[in-house]
Amino acid sequence: MAAVALSLLLTAACTAGADDGAPADPESPAAESEPEPEPEETGGGGPGADGAYDFVLDPAKAPATAAEAAGLVDRVAPAPENFGPGYVVRDPAEDDPGEWAVLGEDCVWRRAPVPDGVLASLTRYTELPAADGRGAVQAAMVITVHRDVRGAQWEMARTIEDAQRCPEQQLRQNEWVRGLTSMGQERGTLGNRTTEDALQEFGEFYPDAAGPYPYHWFRIRIGPVTVAFSAKGGAGRTQEEVTEGPLNALVDTTTRLEAELGAEEAATGGGEDDA
Repeated sequence: MAAVALSLLLTAACTAGADDGAPADPESPAAESEPEPEPEETGGGGPGADGAYDFVLDPAKAPATAAEAAGLVDRVAPAPENFGPGYVVRDPAEDDPGEWAVLGEDCVWRRAPVPDGVLASLTRYTELPAADGRGAVQAAMVITVHRDVRGAQWEMARTIEDAQRCPEQQLRQNEWVRGLTSMGQERGTLGNRTTEDALQEFGEFYPDAAGPYPYHWFRIRIGPVTVAFSAKGGAGRTQEEVTEGPLNALVDTTTRLEAELGAEEAATGGGEDDA
């Protein structure tokens, strides 16, 4: 799956700039009350023999309570070693799973309690420290569990609106991202053979008066769960250095998530997409 995920990423990097969008930070699942999106098939988990995404969600395994969702998130969330050699825990290491980030009308991200449609949303923070004259790479991974698949679908849809509304965004105090280019990758499009839905953005990161440095944001959906990373570079860091560690962690996390939520027949090769 890692090789296919890298192919997906490289395809997106080459075609970024499409009108489809995504929010600038995974410290940012979507907003609260919106009309439901159109139903779509729920299937797919690593690529099958024909290159299609063949994961099948087992509805009985999907969390039904906040406690079940928190347990799932804790089991699949990445540790620093999942990002790669040299990554360490940032302080704070994670956020309250009862909160998420919301993009305001002023294009500033703020923490807020999760709405009723979200059971848990956990953000974990890591970094590759500054070394050899190069600045740190700061990474965050967010896992959000919705009550149902439609809620996760709407989160993906709303992030496109956020990016179009706010091409320049304030991530934290004295941190901005500008020059965002973004794209959406539904299952089977633009090389997406590893998830049911994907969105990503590239841009320029400005901490205080410094920058620009590379910035990358990537979110995927598997059933009622979304997983996203943001990666912010420092002086002397390349786009590849900024992306590599978070992509490793994203692949590990989604693999564990598929194992937690997948139907048994999919694991043995006998499953079909469920509606």
